[in-house]
Amino acid sequence: MSATAASDLLRAGHRKIEEHLDPFLHALLHLTPERVGEIRRHFEEIRRLAGPHFEKEEGVFYPRLRPQHPELLAQMDNEHETTRLTERYLGELLASLPEAPGERDLTELHRLGIEFHDAVQTHIVAEEDYLLELADQVLSESEQQVLRARMQEVSSAVRR
Repeated sequence: MSATAASDLLRAGHRKIEEHLDPFLHALLHLTPERVGEIRRHFEEIRRLAGPHFEKEEGVFYPRLRPQHPELLAQMDNEHETTRLTERYLGELLASLPEAPGERDLTELHRLGIEFHDAVQTHIVAEEDYLLELADQVLSESEQQVLRARMQEVSSAVRR
């Protein structure tokens, strides 16, 4: 395993989320009533991947770095909260859309979908450019391995 094992595990999670973010954005930018199902599918997959990912970050990774870098971790916490709030609103909207959504429904879906996409993508970039880079510099190889093992335990517990 690499010296940045825990950081790399989080980066790999980001890549999996991004596999759905790009087609999600494409469907939003070319939104028609026929694309709502596609948007739903990608949204649900992002949601499915992001939940356990956030648990690993908040339950294992962030606590290790928070004492030395409280401002940066407060920013990460705020980004998670913004993402969760936008996710909730978008989920509610998608659940309430009629089978044949009108122009007003599509406009709101576009607005909330873009907001959700941007919140997730912005967080990924900030986390990788700041938090994971910092972690790669300050955490030893053994600390990275311990954090990775703990994050994998979180993944196993979530699957049960």
